[in-house]
Amino acid sequence: MLPPGPLPARTILDPVPQVYTVHKGAPMNIPRCCLALLLALLTVPASAQQRVNLIRNGGFEQFKGDEPVGWETTNIPGVCVVVSSTPRKAAGSSAVELTVKNCFGSHFPGMITQGNIKIAGPTMRLTFSYELTRVGQDVGYIGMDFRNAEGSTIRMCEERLLNEATTYTTFSATFPVPADAATAELKLALLATGKDETLHVGTKLLVDEMTLVTVSENR
Repeated sequence: MLPPGPLPARTILDPVPQVYTVHKGAPMNIPRCCLALLLALLTVPASAQQRVNLIRNGGFEQFKGDEPVGWETTNIPGVCVVVSSTPRKAAGSSAVELTVKNCFGSHFPGMITQGNIKIAGPTMRLTFSYELTRVGQDVGYIGMDFRNAEGSTIRMCEERLLNEATTYTTFSATFPVPADAATAELKLALLATGKDETLHVGTKLLVDEMTLVTVSENR
């Protein structure tokens, strides 16, 4: 269940290998071009080496039926499908679509969750492209749940998508990583914020090209 009420403020070219033989008592003779390359490799910022996308199937190119591979959803197969593939994409061949439908007399929201994301580093940056169609006061919701090695939650970070976007728009946010965090769980959903706390059929969120990377503290 998503948390009600207001959210807290966010704190939050590989060279061809060569072998040089140095004889005892002889000076090492390495060409200047190789020395320059070696120095360049040694000075590559650590942040550039760390920027590996930690999200599985972040491009939403792989689906099994209506389920994006690597993600859990709120779908009830054959009964109520609120998460599915859409050809309206930012890149590639598909994106994921979250909708609100009337199921069992209630307005049922689409939600996708990916857990057990291995993390490291002081800060994580989440970036994705999205389109949002709002009805009433419905918004898009992003939650990042950091957990320790035992699986206990030690920090929750949350964001909302408040503005309707009829073309793909970039969302980007950084999240400070607790020192004891070992994994994270990421959740995207549709959330009602009106006085009656009721979602509306017709609200829709499309998401594509998602990345989660480690960044240094000063970036």
